[in-house]
Amino acid sequence: MKTKEILKGLVKECREKLNLSAIVQFGSSVYSKKFNDVDLILLFNEDIVSVKNILNLIKIIKLFEKKNKNLVFDFGGVGDRKRKGNLSITIIPLGKKDLNVVYNPHDLFFYKNLVREEKIILFGKNPFLKDEFNLTNQHLFEILSVEQKHTLRKSLGKEKSKYDSLYFLFKTFLRAMLVNQGNFQKKDLIKKFNIQFKNKIKLPKNSEKIINKKLTVEDFEDILNFTNDCLNYLIK
Repeated sequence: MKTKEILKGLVKECREKLNLSAIVQFGSSVYSKKFNDVDLILLFNEDIVSVKNILNLIKIIKLFEKKNKNLVFDFGGVGDRKRKGNLSITIIPLGKKDLNVVYNPHDLFFYKNLVREEKIILFGKNPFLKDEFNLTNQHLFEILSVEQKHTLRKSLGKEKSKYDSLYFLFKTFLRAMLVNQGNFQKKDLIKKFNIQFKNKIKLPKNSEKIINKKLTVEDFEDILNFTNDCLNYLIK
């Protein structure tokens, strides 16, 4: 079954069996012609998503995975399921109160980017119209210091896992440091960073290769130095 048909069927099933106000598609599948993963937000008509709706959502997921052997679902981008497939659908279920975030820097960062980036509203109305999510340097420091530590843990694993985590760390730092300037596509991040932080933060020597996932052993230290420079900038 083709991706569009799967999404159409999934939206229909979710609309009929879940108490939803909106289904939002975001991420690379919105603007890329070739993709193998889809990110969806399911916004429920409840302050906190009920157990009934969660269980019904799980039933829908299992039904679609049973019908499509090459399809794998994930919740919130955890990404540790053993099931493999050609198409991955990540679902983020949200209640209405989840959008009233005040303190959690990771959620503030996520929602602020959602307001700015291109989206497809598969059902309901766009809940991300107003940019009411403010990120201070302290917020960014808290987000990025956690990301750095997470990557250090991954660096003790297999080589592919190490390089993947370094790539995501580099990209996350670029996006976070630029979050109050706008939400930019990957191809524009380095140029925008150079404009904003010229002579303030030095990019890794192989930045253009790193952003295109072409990493080598020597990039490890370079990326860590870059992340430390960013963290030091944020606490000044």
